[in-house]
Amino acid sequence: MDDQSDPDSRGSKTLLKKSSRVFTVVAVLAVLAVVIVTWWNSGTGGGWIQHNLNAVATVIVYGPDGNVKGQGSGFFINSTGLFVTNAHVMHGAASAVAKLPSGAFYAMKEVKAISRARDLAILQFDGKGTPYVTGLGNSDDIRAGDKVYAIGTPNGLEASVSEGNVSNPDRQFDGMRLIQFTAPISPGSSGGGLFNEGGRVIGITSGSFVISSGPQAGLAQNLNYAVPISYLKNLIADTNRTAEGNATYYYLQGLLADNQKNWNKAADLYSKAIELDSTYGDAYMGLAGVYYSLGDYQLELKNYLAATAVDPNNSDAYYYLATAYEDVAQYDKAFDAFKKAIALAPDDKDISHDFAILCLATGNKKAAKLLIKNLSGLDPGWGAVLQSILDHQK
Repeated sequence: MDDQSDPDSRGSKTLLKKSSRVFTVVAVLAVLAVVIVTWWNSGTGGGWIQHNLNAVATVIVYGPDGNVKGQGSGFFINSTGLFVTNAHVMHGAASAVAKLPSGAFYAMKEVKAISRARDLAILQFDGKGTPYVTGLGNSDDIRAGDKVYAIGTPNGLEASVSEGNVSNPDRQFDGMRLIQFTAPISPGSSGGGLFNEGGRVIGITSGSFVISSGPQAGLAQNLNYAVPISYLKNLIADTNRTAEGNATYYYLQGLLADNQKNWNKAADLYSKAIELDSTYGDAYMGLAGVYYSLGDYQLELKNYLAATAVDPNNSDAYYYLATAYEDVAQYDKAFDAFKKAIALAPDDKDISHDFAILCLATGNKKAAKLLIKNLSGLDPGWGAVLQSILDHQK
């Protein structure tokens, strides 16, 4: 068994699939709409490259003394801050932050699982609405010669992409299978993603081989290695604290199925987690997100209500409950759910933004004015847009 750990906490929230939500606010501004996008439909070529660039972060690691200990790369695998990097990037870390190319910073909450033998770490960052990679591929299907792309932050240079090929998909090293590839990587690339031509992660870039002595010292190039994504899937499914029969096991399996858009499988797994633990709020939220994706808004609403019942201090649960009420056109109840969400998280700009839109759409100018004032202090750009809409309302 690998050296693994999983605190088995409820820190990770669900993978929520709230697609584009558009509200036409006033008739005179029919050409204006505010679109909230939290799910990106993956494309090909430059589309997925840009999407994945947004999800790959610089990991800044701090030691117990509070000083910077090192830097590496990593990537988010869901919208609520679940993050993957190499275990060696986190060696000796007391804390860490993830910085995205957008400038957003996220603080690490906990280490969800770690395998030093496989050089993998799964971290939970304190984030909502984090951009995440287009999906996890299958490292067992890759062949020598396949084109691959390495995305990371070498030497802290964010949004760096390099292209190459698989040299050997099954290079054995110290009893471990590694993917050997030619896409250039550099110090700081460790923990980044190795992507196939479809934009899915097939490996976690971990290092390069350098000839350090002899006549060819320093001349070797492109002898680069990645940990196969199959090891990551195994780590999620088989950590010491997440054995089959444990609710967290089924929740994490549901999260994987959710990420792959296998909605029916995800629903079954989330339901199994709830069956084993009826107070598992994250599983209710995961199930609600699945039903949203399936278009069953009544079941979406039912499960968000359950999530707030078992975790009444979870602002995210109330936020998504409000959007579920909007899905079934119960705007008064959506208003009440938003009020609870913002009371729990007054500095959450997403809640203020969406609540203000609801108020504008339903003609509640007084509430909209207060929300826009609050939002302007949190995000001046969003505040200005909504203030303009409010000013144009009669």
